[in-house]
Amino acid sequence: MQPTSDRPAWWRAFGAAHDGITRGGFALAMAMLLVIVVSYCYEIVARYAFDAPTLWASPLVSYCLVVLIFLAMPELTRGASHIAINVLIDAAPPELARWMRGSVRVVAAAACFLATWFCADESLRQFSGDIWTSPPFALPKWTVSMFIPFGMASSGLYFLRQLVDEPVAVTEVQT
Repeated sequence: MQPTSDRPAWWRAFGAAHDGITRGGFALAMAMLLVIVVSYCYEIVARYAFDAPTLWASPLVSYCLVVLIFLAMPELTRGASHIAINVLIDAAPPELARWMRGSVRVVAAAACFLATWFCADESLRQFSGDIWTSPPFALPKWTVSMFIPFGMASSGLYFLRQLVDEPVAVTEVQT
């Protein structure tokens, strides 16, 4: 998504900051993928070669997977790489397709922001209640769950940015 140059400076600055945070989060998500792969490989070697399974690999992989998913999600939304079934939009006339894409973006943003609210509320409850994950690799739950509202809110912002930054007029290609 490329913001148009006719947008106000604050909008372009906001977009650039949001994109920078998203790129940083995506890099951290890829680091989590590396941790997952190394942990599972270590677990397999330890279990089958040395008959010494770990207690920490499975919970670590679970925690890293949550972080990976919700830090990668905004980048996928930014690039419109998320799963989308566009059969009706692709078959619609250009103006109707534009309206349909806009409607989908509004609904998607609303769903993301609603999920953000619920998940942030739960993360705050976990923080204030000092709730921990299960042993043997126990962590405060909020340290894992806080990535969920972050990813949902950031994806919701991308849906809104796409709505605003879509060209005002869709012109049909003349053949």
